[in-house]
Amino acid sequence: MFCANCGTKIEEGIKFCHQCGNKNDILQKEAVLNVAQIQKSISTEELLYYNSDWIKAKYFAVSSLPHLDILVTKNYFYLIQFPKTHGGTLGLVLGLLLFNILGAAIGAAIGNSSDRKNRQKYRITWLNDNKLISTNYNNFAFIKIPKEKLKKHLSFAKNKLIVITDGERTIKLKKTKKEFAQFYQFIKSYVL
Repeated sequence: MFCANCGTKIEEGIKFCHQCGNKNDILQKEAVLNVAQIQKSISTEELLYYNSDWIKAKYFAVSSLPHLDILVTKNYFYLIQFPKTHGGTLGLVLGLLLFNILGAAIGAAIGNSSDRKNRQKYRITWLNDNKLISTNYNNFAFIKIPKEKLKKHLSFAKNKLIVITDGERTIKLKKTKKEFAQFYQFIKSYVL
């Protein structure tokens, strides 16, 4: 079953959408039709590159690290930031208070898993099988740069670092060596 308002997939029998809060007492058939309408309303934007869970380099956080996704379409480069979640931090503190260092590590791992699931819930509203199904990613766009201006906003340093400048802000992101290499190869062909 799909939410008739935002198109999010929801379990059968659920009365409210976990994404938008819409009451879902409409027949599934009508909801599926609405999803088809949402998909038709998507512009000709086509997903060219998508990679999730980049983290800010040299970022000190009392709570969980903010995770960012990079989404690139035919015309725009998006840096998507999700609402902050605190499962990892809560798990760390609880584990430390109740057990010891090992408990803190286990608690943080469980909390981070919960945070990862929450980010995935947001992603499924616009992405399915690596295809854009809606434009909901615009709701979380932290930075949106047109393709023709991207070259002056993007630079690379060291082996796991991408630097994005947006006016007065400078955002440094890091990722694993393999994922960074894949992104660099793509961006080279895209704009550099």
